[in-house]
Amino acid sequence: MAFNTTINTSLLTTYLIRKFIPALEKDLQMQRFTTKAMVPAGEGKIARFNVFSSTAGNITALAEGTVSAGEITTLTTSPTNVTIAEYGEFIKMTRLQDLAAVKGTRDEVANRLGYQAALTIDKLVRNAAKASSTAKHAGSGATLATTETLSARDIIRESLETLAGGDVAGLRGISGHPDGEYACVIHPEPESDMVSESATSTNKLVWSEIVKNVGGSLGQEKLIKGAMGSIYGTACYRSQNIDTALLTSTVTAYSNFIFGDGGMGAVALEDMDPVLYVNTPSSGDVGNPYRNFSTIAWHVFFGTSTIDSGRVIRLYSAK
Repeated sequence: MAFNTTINTSLLTTYLIRKFIPALEKDLQMQRFTTKAMVPAGEGKIARFNVFSSTAGNITALAEGTVSAGEITTLTTSPTNVTIAEYGEFIKMTRLQDLAAVKGTRDEVANRLGYQAALTIDKLVRNAAKASSTAKHAGSGATLATTETLSARDIIRESLETLAGGDVAGLRGISGHPDGEYACVIHPEPESDMVSESATSTNKLVWSEIVKNVGGSLGQEKLIKGAMGSIYGTACYRSQNIDTALLTSTVTAYSNFIFGDGGMGAVALEDMDPVLYVNTPSSGDVGNPYRNFSTIAWHVFFGTSTIDSGRVIRLYSAK
């Protein structure tokens, strides 16, 4: 007697794992290093940052009893207007999906929308910095060659020569950021170039040599756990939200950034961070007569701009 071993595939079931694999997310850093301001309701949608010029100081002694010498007649300001715009995204979830999907689906969808909101803000700040910031090249040359990748020397040189040399202060009051230090945001590939650079007989200022001189557990964290930490007063951060630029027909470069205090501005209405809305059907929802879907949305009134391009460095490094 023969047995039929063929099973109708419609009888087979699919077991859905009730734990979602974390989605791929970038390390978002840009908004942290902006000067933030809220615009009160009823005060328009354009905010203005003003940067005062500094005087040279007076080293000429005043004549005794003078009432006219030493007067400052000009003190200029450089205004930057930032226009607030509306940003947002939403997704529909049908009631059938809501009832049939595994527990936690709605929360995971809300998490995805929340990340999309953060990514949008980060991209807006990045693009504003990229459009108006001071451009420098790895290797400190007038142009960038395909062999000129990011090094610790580049970060130190541009932080000191351009920012510190231009009287730019470090950032303060930012959670998780060392007070008074600049912030360097780089892509993982330039980070790899920097931390794996080999020392030579004429150049010992490379990442591995710097780490050797960091005592205690901090040195171990830098080398083993991949914590970049600070290089000579500039704290370094990783972000995949760094895009590339075609500088010449042969050179594609990463646009890394070094931020000083007051370089970037961010303004908002109501809330600086996007608001997440989970909307359920109601009797007043005339566009949803069957009340058979709900929506999840994020929304923000936000604007950003470079306040002073001398306080933001776009540091190109070859890909």
